[in-house]
Amino acid sequence: MQMYRFAAIGGGAAGGVAILVMALSLMQYSGAEYALDVDAFKDQADVIGFGRVILTNIGRSTLTNIVVDYGDYKETVPKLPPGQKIMLSPKPDTPLDQVTVTADNGIHITKEYRTAARIPGMIGGMG
Repeated sequence: MQMYRFAAIGGGAAGGVAILVMALSLMQYSGAEYALDVDAFKDQADVIGFGRVILTNIGRSTLTNIVVDYGDYKETVPKLPPGQKIMLSPKPDTPLDQVTVTADNGIHITKEYRTAARIPGMIGGMG
């Protein structure tokens, strides 16, 4: 009986640790006070191509005065609280080569647009 009690306690503790590790690995976290993740991607859905820029505040403090420079025009986001994300779409005629994002507190990131993965059976997929 004693052995089963230890097995149950050990199994419960191992399960709790596994859940904690999985939860922490899924979270985007930066130890920095101010940090921003920029994901710029483009997709060719059939004949129409489009781009998206996703900004995620992965720092501990609110980012302010965020400027997204698409090359031929700029878009401003006044603030982005920690853990929040926003998706922006450049104008249809904007060249989708690279995007530069700046913000207060030394944020300056330039990213090339990546191509979204193609999945068979999906719009714009391989068939």
